[in-house]
Amino acid sequence: MVKTKTLAIVVAVVIISSFAVYGYWSTITPRADVRIGYLNQDLHQLALQVALVNGYFDDENITVETVVFGNGAFEMDGFLADQIDMGYLGAAPALTKRLNMDILITILASVNLEGSAIMVKKSEYDSGAVTSIANLTGKRVHHPGVSTVQNFLLRLALENAGMTYDDIIPVFTVPPQMEGALSTEAPAFIAWEPYCAKAEYNDAAVLLMNSGEIWPNHPCCVVASANSFLEAHPDVVQKVINVHKRAEQWIVDNPIGAIAIAVDWLEMDQSPVENAFNRIIFDYNLNMTGLTMYLEFLIDQGQVDLQLSEVTSFMNGFVNATFVES
Repeated sequence: MVKTKTLAIVVAVVIISSFAVYGYWSTITPRADVRIGYLNQDLHQLALQVALVNGYFDDENITVETVVFGNGAFEMDGFLADQIDMGYLGAAPALTKRLNMDILITILASVNLEGSAIMVKKSEYDSGAVTSIANLTGKRVHHPGVSTVQNFLLRLALENAGMTYDDIIPVFTVPPQMEGALSTEAPAFIAWEPYCAKAEYNDAAVLLMNSGEIWPNHPCCVVASANSFLEAHPDVVQKVINVHKRAEQWIVDNPIGAIAIAVDWLEMDQSPVENAFNRIIFDYNLNMTGLTMYLEFLIDQGQVDLQLSEVTSFMNGFVNATFVES
């Protein structure tokens, strides 16, 4: 009986101590004002790194926690799991997972236009085996996920060439592994920069088609917020968008400095970073026409469950330009 009481007291002390320790640490490490997701080594999202390096969030007096994801689809899952409040991600995963999984987010600003490419294994290109989209018939093609901008662009490139998605064998591969996964049977990949420029720099792949050739000035990455966070903290959201606009403008006005930040962030040689940088158009202005075209193509491809007659009303609720225009 004495032992039982002693054990109970020890357990109670441990539990109380645990709460005390948790309370202590929670007081000295409070949650950040905003948790922002972004994609691993995605040069499209350089604005976030510029803002962090240049101290723009400090200027707005907000604390930030950054959370990295492998692609935009995973980042949408992060919204669903309440791991992030806002995020930099592709328009395609934002659209597809908002509609197909009812993940409640709102697009607030653009991040970039273009900046992706279809690459072909150099030996396959030099031999003449694969020099056009048509040569990919029956071949495996690496892509970063169904709910990504790159998958959308691949489908569009095939359609422009008179082909369908079923004419190739799509293979999900994370971009860092694409260059090393090229083979005669899987001679091509589509990815975001800087992975395309890096593969070219390493003499592993040849540029087959820029995304700007597939669709000139197409929208790509966006800044989005969880609806719950947007409703609860509009002041913080406005500050994040202010920071984003400032960082984007700084990139446009200071390309040499922006490339230097990118080189440090990506831990990559300057030459491929410069090439990749020059294939991206940094622009925070929302393009409703382009985003609507994205959605209509996704509907046509059967990627989302929405009727064409519902597009306008959906987009009016899904995109909020108030913060970026403020």
